[in-house]
Amino acid sequence: MNLSLKSKEGNEAVIELDGALISRLILGNEDVIKYPLKEDDPKKGYPSALLFPFPNRIKDARYTFEGKEYTLDINDTDSHNAIHGLIAFERFELVSQSENKAKLKYVYHGHNEGYPFPFEFMVEYSLSGHQLKVVVEGINTGETNMPVGFAWHPYFGFGSAPIGEMEVKAPRRVKMELSERNIPTGESETERAGLIPLKNTILDSVFTLPEGENSSENTIELRFKRKKLLVSQKTGKNKLNYFVLYTPPSRDCIAIEPQSCNTNAFNNEEGLVVLKPGKKVKYEMSVKLEA
Repeated sequence: MNLSLKSKEGNEAVIELDGALISRLILGNEDVIKYPLKEDDPKKGYPSALLFPFPNRIKDARYTFEGKEYTLDINDTDSHNAIHGLIAFERFELVSQSENKAKLKYVYHGHNEGYPFPFEFMVEYSLSGHQLKVVVEGINTGETNMPVGFAWHPYFGFGSAPIGEMEVKAPRRVKMELSERNIPTGESETERAGLIPLKNTILDSVFTLPEGENSSENTIELRFKRKKLLVSQKTGKNKLNYFVLYTPPSRDCIAIEPQSCNTNAFNNEEGLVVLKPGKKVKYEMSVKLEA
């Protein structure tokens, strides 16, 4: 069963209950959400996945939290890591729906020994104008503290246009150096704001925003001819202060991923949130078309 949202302007979003994924997004008559390599494997590349309680990778699938060691499943077998959280393709429950808005919920009972911290995860999608708003909340329903991080993993493009005809506009940012296993080394470099032409460009990097540059929102623009797709994320304390840019081998789209913490945050604690019992985290994102 899929859910369909429509706005009075004729925009449409299709949501799958498995993972609460956006599988189709039409803004201003443009089909902007992509599923690279879907025919090969619907889960490959984690298209549109909601990544919680950790995004990206955990080195060796092991971490220590408040003095105790935990071991997750190794599902990134090529690099021997845990990857992309616990809820990406789980079945969600529909909480409420109107013509242009839907709220879905997933309840985790702490059954995985590698992450024995129960939580409730909520996502709300809403269409208004030529914009999709995404709001997620994670609530600690257990009796102990829990470590959390989040990311959204959508792929974007314009119809069937090749990615080489597009460019990305990104703010000033700090690029994390990654090992051959895609784990941060601790080194980084600052990149200036500007346009990144995607022709013959391969991207697969984690970025954060420079410290001391106060802003409540970060926006990445994907440009094609005279059109702009704006992917925005609310920033600030315990919010979405990281992002990933990734061009898959299919070369027909780009992943622009708002993220709350660094890769391997359960170990390096960069951007990690420690959530107390009964407390919640909230993350806000949006996708908007400007023509």
